Amino acid sequence: MSTYSDICIVGAGIGGLTCANHLIHPAGNRKLRIRVFDLNPAVGGRIQSRKIDGEEIAELGAARYSPQLHPHFQQLMQGSGLPHAVYPFTEVVSHDSVLAELKATLDELNPMLKAHPNHSFLEFVSHYLGADKAAHIIKATGYDALLLPMVSAAMAYDIIKKHPETQHFTENAANQWRYATDGYHELLCRLQHQAQAAGVEFQLEHCLLSVKKSGADHVLAFSHLGDTQMHRTRHLVMAIPPSAMPRLNLDFPHAWSPFQYDSLPLFKGFLTFDTAWWDGLGLTDKVLMAANPLRKIYFKGDKYVLFYTDSKSATYWRDSLELGEDVYLERVRSHLEEVLPLDGRPLPRIKAHFHKFWPHGVEFCVEPEAEHPAVLLHRDGIISCSDAYTAHCGWMEGSLISARHASGLLLQRLDQLEGSAAANDTFITSSTERA
Repeated sequence: MSTYSDICIVGAGIGGLTCANHLIHPAGNRKLRIRVFDLNPAVGGRIQSRKIDGEEIAELGAARYSPQLHPHFQQLMQGSGLPHAVYPFTEVVSHDSVLAELKATLDELNPMLKAHPNHSFLEFVSHYLGADKAAHIIKATGYDALLLPMVSAAMAYDIIKKHPETQHFTENAANQWRYATDGYHELLCRLQHQAQAAGVEFQLEHCLLSVKKSGADHVLAFSHLGDTQMHRTRHLVMAIPPSAMPRLNLDFPHAWSPFQYDSLPLFKGFLTFDTAWWDGLGLTDKVLMAANPLRKIYFKGDKYVLFYTDSKSATYWRDSLELGEDVYLERVRSHLEEVLPLDGRPLPRIKAHFHKFWPHGVEFCVEPEAEHPAVLLHRDGIISCSDAYTAHCGWMEGSLISARHASGLLLQRLDQLEGSAAANDTFITSSTERA
């Protein structure tokens, strides 16, 4: 079985849906057919929303945005008309003095950044404070990734400035943060319906196996419900993350970019209880920083408790689940009791829980200081877009920026093809008249 489209977009996350919506009117005017393929049974990619008790939304993936840092996404939310609210988790608490030490350290060492362009953040802080003190201070940020050798000192400062939990340690303290009260998945569904209304066709649960060039077209092989299906397209946009590219026969990244790419795992664990006992501890709508594998613990209104981890801690929780649900829950309880001021009382009974492990939760370019293009172009003309190619890697803003560049590049190509066709028609007509 084989199908055809003029434009094929692989990936129905926010990047692929943005590409489709930017192309629908120009494609419609040209009578071009657009198809979007995705591996999953629903659109969204790393955006997944789940309802708790039929009302409150919990985000398993992307959860917040800043109007100051993410103007493209702010514009998208305003245009959608979907309700939003103030994101509550910009006030961080700790039961020791480490947060004050963290802020003092960041302020004191900031002028020394330029003297350490090639040092990791851990090496940078260790140079002034010693290895043990440096690790203690860095863990107070709640991000294990900041301990990794690949994270430079400049990268770390940038990460700290751009997250609501840590921005108050920097000059970005006044940045606002918001979230979609109906869930970001609702936004993605609206983008899908908008594209479908304009004639875009969606093919879900299709796993891309290979791509090859055939004349002016690309031939894609997909696995769908156990069958292999072929699809031929003239123009191809790959709106999938870098971690998904190497398994294809497209020589990624060597045939695309001089840069290298990597990713970090993320883990979110949600817990519900019979009562909001944390209100009595003064923790409602606050983030508690933990020096154990829970790292960042969020107490959302009277609804739920969430812990959010990356890198080493994310892997720890994945491994805990592989040992069994009982092991996982016992470790959660134990680590919560370590950091909560319960005065010897046991943690209240966990009513229900759910979780999400993202093996490639944040994708990024390993050389972040380089002048990186917002899209990558294969020698066969395939366009690739991802938030990882932008300065907003790990954020929906980066996906929007890259997708707009990708659709703009494709529109330029279509205009050039039209111009060439018109010139050829003129040449043929003139030659015929002379004859």
